[in-house]
Amino acid sequence: MIGYKITRRELEKLVKQENATWLKRASDRTAGFIAAKTYSEKSSMWSEIKSVYMTLQGESKCAFCERKLESVEIGKIEQDVEHFRPKNRISAWAGSSSLTAAGVVMSSVPAGADGYYGLAYDLFNYAASCKPCNSVLKNDYFPIAGNYDFAGLRPEKMGHEKPLLLYPIGSFDKDPETLIEFFGVSPRPVSTKPHDRHRALVTIEFFKLDDVIGRKNLIKERANIIIGLYVVLESLNGNRGDTKRLQRTLTSALGSHAPHANCARSFHRLYVKDRAKGQQIYEAASDLLDSMSP
Repeated sequence: MIGYKITRRELEKLVKQENATWLKRASDRTAGFIAAKTYSEKSSMWSEIKSVYMTLQGESKCAFCERKLESVEIGKIEQDVEHFRPKNRISAWAGSSSLTAAGVVMSSVPAGADGYYGLAYDLFNYAASCKPCNSVLKNDYFPIAGNYDFAGLRPEKMGHEKPLLLYPIGSFDKDPETLIEFFGVSPRPVSTKPHDRHRALVTIEFFKLDDVIGRKNLIKERANIIIGLYVVLESLNGNRGDTKRLQRTLTSALGSHAPHANCARSFHRLYVKDRAKGQQIYEAASDLLDSMSP
């Protein structure tokens, strides 16, 4: 994961450019949900602004796994508008024993919880996500370490809930790259602060970001990026080839629009710091690809 910094005002401007009436209609519907203290409507309209998030998130990258999907013009079917805090039902998510051993404690979901009804149309409760991350994995879960605040109306002011998942849009949550980095193809926590470390561990496990079986293709994509980056970095280091073109390639691979940018940036930092270790990581990525079935 990486972050996509934007203010609420800037995000509202993008939404208005996409659909001039959306914000007013969203406000009217939200007022009804707040009055009823529950989310209920016959038809939704968040898909009308899906393209805003697809564009914001590095030209159609999944907010959570950083897979690059198809363009806004023809790729909307590949992505969902993900509600970070579920708008109605919330189910309890059971983490693994390794999370418990690491000290992660998740709050119990109150019985009969109707979810975050006031956030069904909040711009900072959305992200564009691939269907595996949203429909299969995120579903209606929202693990936290604090107290659920279902009446909350501004995600920016709901940090007291202590979410255990990272939200990458805006600047009110922690930058994902300050909490998760990559060692080769594998994500790992950065911070030693207990809650920050727990958030990294939960996010990695929740979205199966290190699952070489269930997310085999995700892992293979990262391995290919490392291999390609190593070749570019070695060529630049030896001043071989068209250095201007190689530098453009490197800059592109490390940009926010690039797939698996966190992985690429992590490898680049490691290579610059320790070229020999970079070679080891490159060789491990190559061996991993050789060992994985097509």
